[in-house]
Amino acid sequence: MRNGHHLRRRDGRRIQDYLCRHCGRRFSASTFAVTYWLRRPELLRPIAALIAEGPALRQIARFLGTSHTTVARHVARLGRHCLLFHRQQLADRLIHEPLVVDGFESFEYSQFFPFHANLAVGADSWFLYHFTDSPLRRKGRMTKGQRHKRAQLEERFGRPDPKAVERGMAELLRPLLNMLPKGRLELHSDDHQAYRRALGRLRREVVDCPEIHHCITSSKARRTQSNPLFPVNLADLLLRHGSANHRRETIAFSKARQAALERLAIFTVWRNYIKKRREKASWPVETAGMRAGVIDRGLSWGRVLRRRLFPRGVDLPKVWKGYYRRQVRTAVYGDRQLEHVCRYAYTGRVVI
Repeated sequence: MRNGHHLRRRDGRRIQDYLCRHCGRRFSASTFAVTYWLRRPELLRPIAALIAEGPALRQIARFLGTSHTTVARHVARLGRHCLLFHRQQLADRLIHEPLVVDGFESFEYSQFFPFHANLAVGADSWFLYHFTDSPLRRKGRMTKGQRHKRAQLEERFGRPDPKAVERGMAELLRPLLNMLPKGRLELHSDDHQAYRRALGRLRREVVDCPEIHHCITSSKARRTQSNPLFPVNLADLLLRHGSANHRRETIAFSKARQAALERLAIFTVWRNYIKKRREKASWPVETAGMRAGVIDRGLSWGRVLRRRLFPRGVDLPKVWKGYYRRQVRTAVYGDRQLEHVCRYAYTGRVVI
């Protein structure tokens, strides 16, 4: 029921207040806006539009006349919202196409802390269905001093799980198995050995696991459009091109893996629902989400951010629940990392 009003401090605008007859809690019309509790809500849409176009946080801050910490907080909120928005769009949807999976390699804090972003992309629509992460051990050519430093870091913070890629790939495919209409999945990947072990893990752990037909293409094959791995290779290319934190030899790299995953969630929504599937004017104007049958028309950031979403109102996979709560830890920071705790939780009828 209506319960008076208050004046918003930043612009003096009149905001309607309400009283819940069920629980007695007071709230306002702003409670169900994505910009709740923001002192500068006008920055949310510009930051969402800019973050997927390539600039770093400090570049965005200079352009909008604010601080980079303000931009980082807005990006974290956008990442949580995009996780919920993407899963909401996939509710009751089925996958009618083969899937292509691969790991996109980047790093957090320094090159001694690499990780994989595991991606699952539709072979026909190029729709990015799901992603997970897997921490890695630094590999490749290193000097004697770099090997010594790696040993010191592993002694201090521990060595990454050698089965992290296997676990990450299994968690990538697990929530997608329930979206198969015929109980059969055609899966394309490169010749990474951990992917085969991940499929074996799924067959052992998932009750009534669907039949998975695994097609392997060499990772050394030319990355042309005729390559069966082209959809996920294109996603990797766009991710590295449109995210300053993943570019080669950059000072804008992610300082924490949690922040990188939040930006990946924003990229997922931008790639699937906003960006055109093909940029050439001669091709039909459609997004990957339209091609996959998830949406019927392209969206804008205004439509994506139209209303606030609550975690209990969306079926998040187990791994994504950790992403939403900011539970992905960067070992170097130790206990200085705060989780996201919801002050109000959505139960389906009321906010408690």
